[in-house]
Amino acid sequence: MSIEAEPSFAFLVLAYNHQDYILEHLESIKYLVLTHGAGIDVDLIVNDDFSSDQTPRLVNQWLAINDKLFRHIKTLYSPKNLGTCKSVNNMLSQMVANRCKLTAGDDVYSFENIFELTQHSQNIAMVSGRTLYLFNGLLRERYISNVLATSSQVIYKNNTLLHRFKHLSYNNAPNILYATECLLHPDVREYMGQFDVTEDWPLQVAIARQFPDRRFKLIDQVLVYYRRTEGSTYIMASERFISDKIKIYDDLIKNETNVVERLKLANRKKCFEKQNSWINKLLNVDFYIFILSCAFRMFQIYKEGAILNMRLTAHQDHYQKIKAATQITIKKLNAS
Repeated sequence: MSIEAEPSFAFLVLAYNHQDYILEHLESIKYLVLTHGAGIDVDLIVNDDFSSDQTPRLVNQWLAINDKLFRHIKTLYSPKNLGTCKSVNNMLSQMVANRCKLTAGDDVYSFENIFELTQHSQNIAMVSGRTLYLFNGLLRERYISNVLATSSQVIYKNNTLLHRFKHLSYNNAPNILYATECLLHPDVREYMGQFDVTEDWPLQVAIARQFPDRRFKLIDQVLVYYRRTEGSTYIMASERFISDKIKIYDDLIKNETNVVERLKLANRKKCFEKQNSWINKLLNVDFYIFILSCAFRMFQIYKEGAILNMRLTAHQDHYQKIKAATQITIKKLNAS
């Protein structure tokens, strides 16, 4: 597809106690702007959700020497911890760009041209890249993650979005690109605003409801290196995270008209509530349906997954460049 007459793009950054990682994140954005951003108006919106460390100071210092990269810059520093969902809505309220990417401040962008990859056709609600995990400076491919991503795409490609997100599927949130008109829909934002720290599943359910004819597209590129840290929501706000998940299950069950589907959702909720019980996890009916669906489509899943090339070495080299650029930036900040 051709780029719009006046293309614009916004990087939305969710920051919370990311002092050890935020500069790498910002340097990876800088790389994308300098490498692929010619002719595109790029905005940066950062929401810090009341960090107790030096994250806001580092953001301000980095912007002081890199502000010319962006058309508009907006920094939102919450006076108290609002939670991820309110923080996302605050950033969306500031957005004027045609397209955007939402990412946590501890993750790192890859070298892929994200500006081109967000130019999807009108029938697409979400585009997802593949998953590479970032552990202690090294990128790792988890084979099972990409098998599950391929399996989910094969199993649900002829179903509605809502069917996909009601049932067991693999969706790596850091690598998902949402269509801007879906993300900014007032009912989507209102629904997400009902939750606390879990923004991805409410977004996906709400978009699926508001745009039932749109599709989910899986591409082979890796957009973001996903770093699991002690600041991750599932660790830092585990009780809030679990509460959000149960609230989504309750909403899905309440709005489900099919008796069988309602029972399956109730079963999933019950299994989820028993977090530490393997017995209850093994009683998850959706798990067995997913496994049987994979077995039935085994050849197609293998065929599509066999040609996948993660280019791990190229991505590791890119991350090393980002780390080196970050060290140079740190020296500049310390000297100023």
